[in-house]
Amino acid sequence: MNKSFQLSTALKLVLMAGMVSTLAACGGGGGGHNEPPVSTTPPPPPVTTPPPVSYAITMTGTAATGAAIANGTVTTTCRTGSATALTNADGSFTVKVPAPAEGPCILSLTQNGVTLRSIASGDGAKANITPLTEMFVAYVATSSGAGVAATPVQLAQNANVRIIVGNATMMQATANRVALIASTAANGVAVPSDFLSATLVPKSATNPGNAQDAVLEALKAANIFGANGSVVASVLETLRKDAILNTVTGGTGSGTGGSGG
Repeated sequence: MNKSFQLSTALKLVLMAGMVSTLAACGGGGGGHNEPPVSTTPPPPPVTTPPPVSYAITMTGTAATGAAIANGTVTTTCRTGSATALTNADGSFTVKVPAPAEGPCILSLTQNGVTLRSIASGDGAKANITPLTEMFVAYVATSSGAGVAATPVQLAQNANVRIIVGNATMMQATANRVALIASTAANGVAVPSDFLSATLVPKSATNPGNAQDAVLEALKAANIFGANGSVVASVLETLRKDAILNTVTGGTGSGTGGSGG
């Protein structure tokens, strides 16, 4: 009996030792088998907020052909930098060119297959986009030697264009010539020479428009340009011939898009 008892006790000890080994292999007691497995997936990278965009050039204006050009895309090409902006329901727009940027800048808007352009010296400038400003840019393109077929990039890079845009006297003289040519073609319609930067309020169902807009309507009625803003060829030819007589020299650099002559 004592021997049997000793054998049973020894067997129990062996069995208990086996159970302890099994528990140890399973991570020990205390319910370790309920703990989640250790993840081997690396944590996601920290979210960083990008720095705010710095703008070097901000320009404003209004696009109209008499009626406002709403929801139009204004594409701006500067000597350094470019940007786009949408016009509001009243034709107004604000375009911001990120830094680094440098003027002059050519603004373009295309509607119904017709592209209207404007020009600005740089930050803080106001540049409306109308058939009159298209005539202004065409005049500058010719008088600078860049040529009537010059692209916005070529105009912005042209040294003589920079001379004109950087000289207030030359800008005013160009505006005077454009206003006179438009007025003469329209049989005496009084065209103010500040059309490039003056406040322009297009006529709408709820707004009668202002004097600048009335001029656009009068020129349209005189068939100087069509409803879509396209300036008639005969007026553009008169403008081109006049610009050739006022060619600007002294700049260096290329960027030409054809002969101004």
